[in-house]
Amino acid sequence: METLRRFRVLAVRLSLLVTAIAALAGGLAVDLMVAKAILMGGIAGTLVFWVTALKVERLAILPAGKVKSSAYRWSFLRLAVYVVVLIRGYMMDPEGLRGLLGAAGGILIIRVVLVFLGLTGLDLKQDESEADGANR
Repeated sequence: METLRRFRVLAVRLSLLVTAIAALAGGLAVDLMVAKAILMGGIAGTLVFWVTALKVERLAILPAGKVKSSAYRWSFLRLAVYVVVLIRGYMMDPEGLRGLLGAAGGILIIRVVLVFLGLTGLDLKQDESEADGANR
């Protein structure tokens, strides 16, 4: 469980950092509305990931019969959050769709961070002092 907790915390921190950088870049490159949409999507995606990771920890200790219903219930809530964020992004700019695209991009930031962490194994690396102690 400690590995999952460390992964969850690192993913959220990195995702919020990337969201802030992307929003700043979007605000400078396009306009303030795009920055707001990226922030909205990024925070929503990160929040949904955080709750999902907490649910996974709890699902690990549930009996087999209750796992299925709990997983379905949370899937509907997660999709509802995404729908609300995407609708709000669309309403920011219904003609140009910049708000919708910014919100969708923001939601995907957590996915990119998770792939990055999976490829690099950054969350699994030990401190050098721990590694030296294990080798002795």
